[in-house]
Amino acid sequence: MTEFNFTRRKLLARGATLPLAGLAVLGASRVASAADAICADPAKLDSGQMSIRESLNYVETSKDPTKVCGGCGFLHEVKGNCGSCMIFNGPANIHGHCDSWGAKG
Repeated sequence: MTEFNFTRRKLLARGATLPLAGLAVLGASRVASAADAICADPAKLDSGQMSIRESLNYVETSKDPTKVCGGCGFLHEVKGNCGSCMIFNGPANIHGHCDSWGAKG
């Protein structure tokens, strides 16, 4: 038979950590959702806009944090997580990337 050795102090300490863990998860999900914001609804893009994005391998979230649209010379008019890309002639995510990426000069 196993005995459980719970004291009020241990119970209160463990009870206090659960809400803190929940806040950490909530905070992480908000950061992820900001980075994952989609700036251009694919359903609203015409075939030419979709074609150029596909041919340049555009992604909403760059695999390389040093090469993101926010640091690209072709992105302008940034508002929040979205800006206007001169290559696409339309919206791009500041966290995104494409093969035409060029550092701001």
